[in-house]
Amino acid sequence: MDKELAEHLPLDEADGLIFACLLDGEGGADRIGWEGVESWTPTHPPLWIHVNSSVERVRRWLPTDGGLTEPTSGAMLSSESRPRVFHGSKGFVAILRGINLNPGTEVEDLVSLHMWSDGERLITVREEKLNSTRNLFQKLVTEREGPHTIPQLYVELIDDLTNGIGGIVAEYDDQLDDIEERTERDDPSELRQELGDLRQEVVGLRRFLAPQREALNRLMADPPGWLGERLGLELREIADRTQRHIEEIDVARERALVLKDDIANRLSEQMNRNMYVLSIVAAIFLPLSFITGLLGINVGGMPGVSDGSAFWLTCAMLAVLLGLELIIFRWLKWM
Repeated sequence: MDKELAEHLPLDEADGLIFACLLDGEGGADRIGWEGVESWTPTHPPLWIHVNSSVERVRRWLPTDGGLTEPTSGAMLSSESRPRVFHGSKGFVAILRGINLNPGTEVEDLVSLHMWSDGERLITVREEKLNSTRNLFQKLVTEREGPHTIPQLYVELIDDLTNGIGGIVAEYDDQLDDIEERTERDDPSELRQELGDLRQEVVGLRRFLAPQREALNRLMADPPGWLGERLGLELREIADRTQRHIEEIDVARERALVLKDDIANRLSEQMNRNMYVLSIVAAIFLPLSFITGLLGINVGGMPGVSDGSAFWLTCAMLAVLLGLELIIFRWLKWM
């Protein structure tokens, strides 16, 4: 993490406040603590509060001093992460998902971010760490080049979540290109396992991303009044980009199926070739085995038993028979 950003983020989130800041209207923000949050009024600069929903203090603060109604605070603190948006009596709630980059987790297991805003204040709630919020906090507090208003911050946060998903989709395309390039030279069994894991990730991301598209379409169709026309157009672009990501995921899934069939065909051809070789070998040695087996029976009357050169004559005869078999197989185009 950036050293300057680390100085602004708390070392201990035991109190539930990950960070809070007042926007200066020029792209920067000043960090405040719980005392500043609880004393904030609409006469103060716009406020962004980012909290951890698993902390008891946050769960008590939201429906009381946080000013949210009971149903709204319940939705903000709920472990239900399915993307959705709705108008509350005091603000607008959006529950969206972002890429999970936490250690020991799968990328397709998206992290939920719960957002509430009334245009002057933005409250974001999460359980697991999410890079999008920290990136925006860095732009505001350290770089001083972030959003100027809460509506801009609201849209930019959604935009950053969507960009993260787009990056993962692009990585899937690159991985499929790599697998397709290695199809002719690498072991098909290993490629099939790698492709199966990748396809499972693609399907998982598609399942989680589809509800987000519906939520963004709902937000675009019925945006809060404080969003404004220009930001509404930006939101439309974000929704369109989410739709493109889903279409790209569908294409990636179809490519994975085609590659899976190609690899399966290679495995089948490889098996057929091996079985063909074994069949040819068996066909070659079947007559030879029959003759040697016949000459090896322990009964009286076997020719050449008392002749010292009979063994070498038999080997010569078998060699001639082997040559004739090879000629016949070549003539039949079996070899």
